[in-house]
Amino acid sequence: MTTPESSKIPASLRQFILADPQKPLELILRVRSADDETQARLETAGLTVRYRLTLVPQFVVTGPGQALLSLADEEWLVGIEGDRSVHTW
Repeated sequence: MTTPESSKIPASLRQFILADPQKPLELILRVRSADDETQARLETAGLTVRYRLTLVPQFVVTGPGQALLSLADEEWLVGIEGDRSVHTW
């Protein structure tokens, strides 16, 4: 499990996950390589891959926060952020 000091998970997201580890989240995971092996690791951890982006390697996933915590210390995982709506003026 990740240490509280892990810089991959923003503190606000970590607190949200710890409050309800089973709550489904929509996340963007930046990875070293958006390949089949990495996708299989995410799915094995309990996440559902919605999109795989290769130009800037990342996956858009849904799943329980607890699954994310189990992956946070993996070297191939670069960063994590919430997948939120984008609005224009």
